[in-house]
Order: sequence, then C-alpha cells, then structure tokens
Amino acid sequence: MMSNDMLFVESQPKENRWQKIWFIVVLLLLIVTCVIVYYFLFKEDLNFEDYKTVVDITTENGLGRLTLNEIIIDDNQILLNATFKPVKDLNFDHQIFFFPQVFVNGKEFTVRNGGQTIQQSDKSYTIYSSVKLSELPEDKILNLDIRYNDWNGEKKIDEPWEFQVEASQERLQEDKKVFPVEKKVKLLDGQEITIEKVVSTPISTTIYFLSENSLLNKALHFKIQSATGESWPFNVAYPLNEEYTKWGVRIDALYLTGKSYELIPIAANGSELGSAIKIGD
Repeated sequence: MMSNDMLFVESQPKENRWQKIWFIVVLLLLIVTCVIVYYFLFKEDLNFEDYKTVVDITTENGLGRLTLNEIIIDDNQILLNATFKPVKDLNFDHQIFFFPQVFVNGKEFTVRNGGQTIQQSDKSYTIYSSVKLSELPEDKILNLDIRYNDWNGEKKIDEPWEFQVEASQERLQEDKKVFPVEKKVKLLDGQEITIEKVVSTPISTTIYFLSENSLLNKALHFKIQSATGESWPFNVAYPLNEEYTKWGVRIDALYLTGKSYELIPIAANGSELGSAIKIGD
C-alpha cells in the first residue's frame, strides 16, 4: 500500500496528452504496479546491477541540489533514481514531482513520463522516474541528455538540472527475449489490430500491437499465461506514435524465461477476443 509520504504522478508530452479523465484512470491503474517496480529495482535486494549505470552526479540551482544516483535502461524505457535536497523555505513535499526530459543520442523518443516522490527526511526526497519511449537506438552505449525541467507538469524550471550520461544496454540486449507474434485480432467495435511481438527483459514485459487506423477503443486488455497456468494481466495500453496506430502495454517486474506461453486478448467487458495465441516454441 502507498503511505502518505509518496505519490505517483504521470504526464505525456504536451502535444500528445490524454484528456483529464483518461489521465486519472491511467494514474489509478498504474499506482500499485509502479510502487512495486521502483522498490524492486532500486530498493530490494535483487540483482539488477548488470543493468544499472551508477551516475552519482550533483547539480544545483535556486531550488536546491539534485543528485542523479543511477539509471536503468530497459526495453524502450529508462528508469531514473535521483535525490533532491530543497533550499530552505522552499514549499516542497511528496506531492511535487519533476518530469525529466530525456534525449537519447540527441533525439527525443518520450511517449510517457511518470514516477514517484518519496520523502526521506525534512531535507531529502527520493525521486523515481519512468520514461517510456517509442523506440531506442540499438547502440550498446547510449548518450543520454537528461534535463529535469518540469515542475509537477505545471510550469517549466528556469534553470533545469542537467546531466550528460553514457549508459550501457549491452547486457540488456543479451538477456532480452523477443517472441514474434504477427497475429490479427478483431475488436468488439469492428476495428482490427495486429499483435506484433512480445518483448521480455529481467525488468519488464511489453506487448506491442498495431492498427491501420487511429485506435479508438483504448480499453483493450491482454493476458499472458504460462504452461503451468500462471497468468499475468496487461491492462493499460499507451500510444507509441502521434497517429495512435502503434501501441504498447507493459507489466513491470515480469521476465518470461519459459519456452512457450499463451497470449489472450481481452475486451473491456472481460470476454476473450478469439482463441489464445501461442507464443514461443
């Protein structure tokens, strides 16, 4: 459960933001998952060291000191862990969040930006960020330009905290598992999607799907089921392009290490959309 000293927040680029109602729905559905994943990745005694880049760089402006502690590169996702020490008398609490802008090899691929602020003491806050991307370059070493320049999604920070970091995704690329799918599914409203692939890493698993036209029915869910009957729901899809024809739906802290699974598309009313799709060997 969330304590009263933490808050999950989420935003998208201004040209691609949801309506307020959609924002609230996404926020409520993602709170539990994101609380768990940040503690798994940065707090619990799990071996994610091979995927982390330790930064430990501090910059300062009129609002306070921000230390970028470490970064994790995931499949089309970047996770950041930072510590903020506000200046005296700054009106700051766990309900305020800094949205980082991230450029990868000089380009911006961000489609969704969320995270948490957790109060550690009166003078220190930990800020976790999850930056979801439309794509990532295949380079083993990525050059990241990270700018904490957005105050709570409400205003720009005049003197943003900036960091230039080289981060490796070599081990992630080695451990990443890709399950090709290329199956068409008809939705209840008549639209048709193509499930392109499932990508799984030690950090998360993502289902990628496409539509010929802008997808109007956002209430599309999935379930992946193992050979032993264990299953995982995928409930919150997000667009990967401005045309709303490329989509991803992710679940954190799930790594598919088996040889085969069943992928089941599910409508908003809970009914299965066709037969289960076998993925893997």
